[in-house]
Amino acid sequence: MPRFSSAEFLEFLHAVDGGLEQPCSVVLIGGAAVGLVYRSAHTTLDLDVWSASSSSFWRAVRDANHGRATQVPVQRVTIAVAPWSMEDRLESLHAGRFKRLRLFVPEAHDLALLKIARAEAHDLDAIADIHTVHALSLEVLLERYRESVTQVIGSPEMHRLNFLAAVARLFGEDEAERLERLLRSVSRRR
Repeated sequence: MPRFSSAEFLEFLHAVDGGLEQPCSVVLIGGAAVGLVYRSAHTTLDLDVWSASSSSFWRAVRDANHGRATQVPVQRVTIAVAPWSMEDRLESLHAGRFKRLRLFVPEAHDLALLKIARAEAHDLDAIADIHTVHALSLEVLLERYRESVTQVIGSPEMHRLNFLAAVARLFGEDEAERLERLLRSVSRRR
């Protein structure tokens, strides 16, 4: 499967915007959000859309892909481990660059936590890209991790290990070990 750059996504999103009949708000998450906001060299396979229920949006996506040599996959994400109140912290992306399309992305810590949920190698690379441009706060990450852990689908233990792997990558092994002890002591008290 081809990987798309932020420039290719922007070109595609302009085509989507041109096909919209009415204003439409869309929240982008995943690698495309990382590339569009934090590191233009970051590539990914698709556009992950958190919220876009408008049939007008999906029609514009279909039309924008029509006739393209390489179709841009756009998928609605229906299951994700998001920090509590993430939607209250959404940030506008490229305001004024589109006529009808209003794009939003999660705040940096929230986006990092969405990537931590899977924590595959490319997800950890994406988190590192975010951290390079927008230094993430370990305290904020920990606070939002604690909020999101109650919403984990699957193994809470795997989510904890993913979180610690990201902490080790961003802040070093010593910080990851310190947080591991902290998280274990909190879980023992419960």
